[in-house]
Amino acid sequence: MHLSPNVADWLLGHADSLRGMRRGLEKESLRIDAGGRLAQTPHPTGLGAALTHAQITTDYSEALLELITPALPSIAEALQHLDDLHAYVYRHLDDEQLWPHSMPCLLGEDAAIPLAQYGSSNSGRMKTLYRHGLGLRYGRKMQTIAGIHYNLSFPDAFWQLRAAQQNWSGDLSTLKSRDYFSLVRNFQRHSWLLLYLYGASPAVCASFLAGKQHPLMHSTSGHTLYLPYATSLRMSDIGYQNHVQAGLTVSYNDLPHYVRDLDRAIRTPHPDFMALGVLSADGERQQISGNILQIENEYYGLIRPKRTVQRGERPALALQRRGVEYVELRCVDLDPFSPRGIDTVAAHFLEVFALHMLLMESPCFQAPERAILSENQRRVVQEGRRPGLRLLDGQGEFDFHTRALALLEAMSVSAAALDRAYDEHGYSAALQAYRQRILEPERCLSARILTHLLPEQGSFFEFALQVAKDTRTHYLQQPLAAATASTLADLARRSLDDQRALEASDKIDLDAYLAAYFEPPLS
Repeated sequence: MHLSPNVADWLLGHADSLRGMRRGLEKESLRIDAGGRLAQTPHPTGLGAALTHAQITTDYSEALLELITPALPSIAEALQHLDDLHAYVYRHLDDEQLWPHSMPCLLGEDAAIPLAQYGSSNSGRMKTLYRHGLGLRYGRKMQTIAGIHYNLSFPDAFWQLRAAQQNWSGDLSTLKSRDYFSLVRNFQRHSWLLLYLYGASPAVCASFLAGKQHPLMHSTSGHTLYLPYATSLRMSDIGYQNHVQAGLTVSYNDLPHYVRDLDRAIRTPHPDFMALGVLSADGERQQISGNILQIENEYYGLIRPKRTVQRGERPALALQRRGVEYVELRCVDLDPFSPRGIDTVAAHFLEVFALHMLLMESPCFQAPERAILSENQRRVVQEGRRPGLRLLDGQGEFDFHTRALALLEAMSVSAAALDRAYDEHGYSAALQAYRQRILEPERCLSARILTHLLPEQGSFFEFALQVAKDTRTHYLQQPLAAATASTLADLARRSLDDQRALEASDKIDLDAYLAAYFEPPLS
């Protein structure tokens, strides 16, 4: 849990090398109409083309907006850019709003959830086809769940010093990949802490589980379902989970095995998915394949090792060719008490956590550990604030609060190094703020949300809709610099031109495009 004395001393002595860190955010939000129902309108033209716009796009549904910041040199710049994107978007939504919670708004049947549309190019049709396949396999409602992905990378100056410290004589990209996978393993081992701290989905609208069996309790009104000690139902069995993938083993012990396992899953038929049919009754494709995974991104996880892809390049192939470039932290629920869905304290703490996970000892996963991680996740998301909660490790059970406080204490060295690098105190302050959430669970986002719903304060839907209205007012009143508005308008126009050019350039049909996309097999 603690950094070794040598590593701690080295980190504090070379803290300046962390100044070149880059972070970017990807924030998903459902578009809703004024009454709080899922928007049925197309992606607004004023926001550009979802296929080719690097900063404003869509995820699963045409109504699931995704805002993406570039990788930026400071937390303040990244959060400001996300604010600017919100301010721009709200000026193009007419009377629509953005739903402020991870768990969705009022939903009808699956057919009422529109798939994202990306035009007539092969790449655009593949994206929509993939989404149709997800809906066929798992249902569309699950795909409307939203969150924030926090992308983080460490600078070359840091890696060069790290190589010197370890007498590394190999390629720097190999060292990066090795250490990023160490981060990934430790992140998963200790993700129970993040699920507690960042969980903001202790309740759902009853419409989300209409007609399904579930373990949740009904509120007095009957329109809200919840668990009294839940933190993140988004990450529970009723949320963004996949029981088929529970039996899929993907190694996180190193990059070659990770790439190999994902590639095998993409090429291995699954009987249930094959039975659904690759083609519909009228002969149209309805999923990319009947294999365990259609593409790599179908494999869910709390964290992903990533590499920027080139057009038409598979993520696993990009990783194999150029190594890990950054990590994508995926366990952050939308914070309804922050207009942008995440505040500066949350961002600072994530970076401390990631740095500490990178530098801790990180043994390779053994088979029994996978079951332990899954059980810890289940306990925390369903009852993370329960007094006396106990979790599992290789030696048996441990007390959640005792271990959590010890981990935060161990992270103080990483926080001090980041404070020194950025000449501030935000990282150590974030550690102290989150320590209070462990000591006083009622400070957690999940507990604060329930105070608005129980016992008779109102329903999840009413609370969320009021927050949505307040957030819309906030961003419409927030000034947007003329230069920023002009730049974003130019990006939107350019993305529309780029999509038209891409559609005009296709020379092969979709089947040939898909065949070329999945070649060569990776070993």
